[in-house]
Amino acid sequence: MRATRRRRHPAILWLLTGLVSVLATAAPALARLDTWRDESASAFRKAQRDRVVVSDGGKVRLGHALTPLGKLEAARVWDLARGPDGALYAATGDEGKVFRHSGDDGAGWTLAFDALDTQALALAVTPDGHLLVGTGPSGQVIDVTDPKHPASRPSKDVLYIWDLATDPKGNVYAATGPTGQLWKRSPEGAWSLLLDSKYSHLLCVAVGADGAVFAGSDGEGLVYKVAPGGKVSILYDAPQSEVRCLLPGPGGTLFAGTASDSGGGSGRGNLNFSGGPMAAESGPFGTRPSETETEAATAAKPAQKPAPKADAEPKDDDRRRPSSPARGGTATPRTPSAGENAVYRIDPEGAVREVFRARVLVFALAFHDDRLLVGTGPEGQLFEVRDQGQESVPLARLDTGHILALAADPNGGLLLGTGDPGGVVRLETGYRPVGTLVSEVKDTKLISRFGALSWQAEAPTGTSVRLQVRTGNVAEPDATWSDWSPEQADSARSRALVPPGRFAQYRATLATTDPKLTPELSAVTLRYQTVNLAPEVSKLDVPDITLLDGTTRQTRLTVKWEVSDPNDDDLSYTLHIRKEGWPDWVKLNDQPLTEKSYAWDTSAVPAGHYRLRVTASDRPSNNPEQALQAARVSEPFVIDHEAPEVTIKPSAGRASAVLRDRYTRIVKASYAVDGGDWTPVFADDGLFDTPEEAVTVDLSALKPGVHVLMIRAIDAAGNVGSGDALIEVH
Repeated sequence: MRATRRRRHPAILWLLTGLVSVLATAAPALARLDTWRDESASAFRKAQRDRVVVSDGGKVRLGHALTPLGKLEAARVWDLARGPDGALYAATGDEGKVFRHSGDDGAGWTLAFDALDTQALALAVTPDGHLLVGTGPSGQVIDVTDPKHPASRPSKDVLYIWDLATDPKGNVYAATGPTGQLWKRSPEGAWSLLLDSKYSHLLCVAVGADGAVFAGSDGEGLVYKVAPGGKVSILYDAPQSEVRCLLPGPGGTLFAGTASDSGGGSGRGNLNFSGGPMAAESGPFGTRPSETETEAATAAKPAQKPAPKADAEPKDDDRRRPSSPARGGTATPRTPSAGENAVYRIDPEGAVREVFRARVLVFALAFHDDRLLVGTGPEGQLFEVRDQGQESVPLARLDTGHILALAADPNGGLLLGTGDPGGVVRLETGYRPVGTLVSEVKDTKLISRFGALSWQAEAPTGTSVRLQVRTGNVAEPDATWSDWSPEQADSARSRALVPPGRFAQYRATLATTDPKLTPELSAVTLRYQTVNLAPEVSKLDVPDITLLDGTTRQTRLTVKWEVSDPNDDDLSYTLHIRKEGWPDWVKLNDQPLTEKSYAWDTSAVPAGHYRLRVTASDRPSNNPEQALQAARVSEPFVIDHEAPEVTIKPSAGRASAVLRDRYTRIVKASYAVDGGDWTPVFADDGLFDTPEEAVTVDLSALKPGVHVLMIRAIDAAGNVGSGDALIEVH
C-alpha cells in the first residue's frame, strides 16, 4: 500500500451537501382523518355562553331569565324576608336600612326602617307577625313592624347580630359576634345565653323541625347543636374555617355552607364594610363574658387548630366563566384546596356528605322545587344541586359580586339579594326561549377540510339543538373568516359546509317553546382532515472517525437524525450510501426503520470517502397515493479499516521510518528491537497530526551483530500497521 493525502472532491459530485429534498409530487394530498370532540364541563366552560349554563356533569342547558326587582340604593343586601303583610323586606348596608317592596314592581322600594347602626344584617319574622332586624355594630334586635321600633340587646358584649331565627313558640335566636355567642329571646323579651363558643363569631343560626337549634362558627368551621333540653354538642367540624349559612332540610337533615376565603378569614369581614368584625374585636365592647357564666351555657371547647393557609384566588378575565367548576357530592368530605368551599348535608344520625364544592364563597342556601340552591361570591354565581349532590348546575351569573341572600317568590321564582352593589333580582321559573354556546377556536395546525358534524343531545318535544361551523386562517375570528354555515338540525346526517381553513369554531343554539323544558347538549364532534405535508429532516449526524485517538478499532458507526412531521404522522426511514466514485446510491437497510438511529457495520463496505442519505416517509399514516417523503444528505465522511503503511530506512546508529495512511491521521507509533518490549517513538516534527509522519529510532546503543527492528503505527480509526528491518552492527 502507498500513502496518499486526501484528494479534493469534485464540486459537481458533492453539490448536494446538507440538502433537504422533498421526493413527492406537487399535487396536495390529504392526511389521516382527525376528530375534534367536546364532551366535558371543562371544554364547554371555555366557550362563550349566552343564556345557557353548563353543569359539572358536562351538560349544556338553557338558563333562567333574571329580572331586577327595581332599583335599591344600598351597597349590599344582607338578608331577605317576607313580612307579615306579604311584602318583601331587604336588610342592607352600609347605611343600616331596611327597605320594603310591596310586590308591585312599579311601586319600587320604600324605606321601612333606618337604623342608627351602619349594618342591617339579618331579618326574621315571629309567629305573631313581627318583623325583626339584627344590626351591627351595636348588636341590636329591633322590631320593624312596630311604629315605635322597640330594640333590645342580648348583652353589652354583643356588637353584631349576624343571623336571626325563630321557632313556632315565638322564641328568637341570635348568632352574634365578636364573642361567638348564641342567644335566645323568649316571647316575653328576656334574653338567655345558649352557647358561648371559643371563637369570635357565630355567623348563622337555624331551627330544626324538632326544636333543636343549630349555629355555625368562624375560626374552625364548627356546626353546633343545642338540643331542646339545652345540651350543647358539636355536630360537625368542617375542613374549612368558616360555616357561613345553615338550612334545615327534609327528613331532619341540615345543610351547612362554608365561606372561608383564601386567607382563612371571615367571609363577612372580607366584604370590607365600615366597622366590620375585625375592627370590632378591639372596640369598646370587645371583652368576653366573665367566667362566672353558667357551665350549662358553655359548649365543650375543642383544641383550636390553625386556619388553613391558602394562596390567593386566581383571577378570571371572562366574567361569564366560573372561577372553577363546581363538583358533585361525595360521602367522604375531602380536604379543600386553596379557596375551595363546600356545602355539607348532615343527616339526623350525624353522617355527613359533601354535596357541592367550588372555588367560591357560599353565602346563602335555599330550597326551590325540591332542589338545593347555592348563592355564592365573589362572582355572583347561583348553583343548583341535583340528585343528592351528584351534579351541580350554575343557574345564573350576576354582574354583582355576591349573592348574599335567597328567598322564595310567591309567583314561583326565586329572589336573590346581592352585594357590591346591593340589589334584589328575581330568577324566573321558566327557561329562556333561546341561548347559544360558541366554542373556543380550534387550531388544526394546518389547512384542513371539515366534514361530518355530529352531537349528542336530549331534546324533548318543543325543544331543539342546532349546530353551525365557521372557519378561518387567523386565530381570532374576524371579517376574513367564513360566514356561519347553515344551521344543522340532524346530528346523524350533518356536515360542516365551510371552506377549508386552519382554524374552526362551532356554535350551538338551544331553543324551547315550552318554558318548563330545556334541551341538553352533552357532546359535539367535528371531523377534519389536514392537507398532508412532507416530513422535515432537520439534522443528520455521522461520527467523524478522524477525530478519534485510535484507542479502539472502529467497525461500527451509529448514525442519528432528527425529523419532524407537520401532520404528526408516523414515519419510516430508509438509508442509502454512496462512495466517492460510485455512479449511484446503494441502499443500506433492507427493511424500513422506525427509530431515528442506525448502528452501521462499516466492515462490510470498502474503505473510502462516503456520503449517507436518510429518507423519511409518512407512508405508515397514509395510503401510497398520498404518502410523501423527504431526504437529507450528510457531509462527506471516512470509512477506514486499512492498516497504515510503514517504510523503514536504516542508517549508521539509527533508523528512519515513514508512516502513511490513506484516510486518517497517524496518532501513535512504537518500536521493538529483537522481540523486546515496545517503546513509544514520536514524530520528528513533534506532532502526530497528518496521515503521513516521519519518525527516527536511535540505535547507537546496539551491540555488534544482527538485530531485528519492528516499527508499529496506529491510525485514528484504530487500525494497526507495522514494518520491519534487519540491522547489522559492526
